[in-house]
Amino acid sequence: MPTPASAPSDGKVRSWVFAGLLGLGALVVLSLLPRVVGGGSPFEGKPAPDAVFAVAANGDPGARMQLESLKGHPVVLDFWATWCGPCAAQAPILDRIARRYEKQGLIVLGVNAHDPPAKAKSYAEKKGLSYPIVIDAGQEAAQAYDVQNLPSLVVIDREGRVVRYMTGLVDEASLDEIVAATL
Repeated sequence: MPTPASAPSDGKVRSWVFAGLLGLGALVVLSLLPRVVGGGSPFEGKPAPDAVFAVAANGDPGARMQLESLKGHPVVLDFWATWCGPCAAQAPILDRIARRYEKQGLIVLGVNAHDPPAKAKSYAEKKGLSYPIVIDAGQEAAQAYDVQNLPSLVVIDREGRVVRYMTGLVDEASLDEIVAATL
């Protein structure tokens, strides 16, 4: 048992605990900052790579959608998979954003690059998603957009330029702000 002379004072313990919490908070802020302000992606400000997708849900199944043909509309591409936990948490956020800005021309595409079309369709139905779910069968779009992590979101303006590229779970308020500014 330590003697009173060798025991740390309450003030020193509190200082170390406070310093530790402060450092941890700084790390959390720094890790979230790229998701909120953009990842500094080399795609931002440049023309969005074109891609063609097969529709799996919320459209004509088997129909094809070409990104180039959506010019004139702001577009959000959500690269996701059914096994991705953060993707599952973000899907309802995207659905609310898609519904909120539908009348202003926003098109949200859930780009699934890892599941068969039937599984992606079933997932969308179970989650009650309203926006088109498309399949990136050969992962050509994922490669063109250098998708390394899921979920990855790409916001494209009406002229077909990438406005924002974000990875990881993006909160609704931040995404809403980005989309509203893109309209």
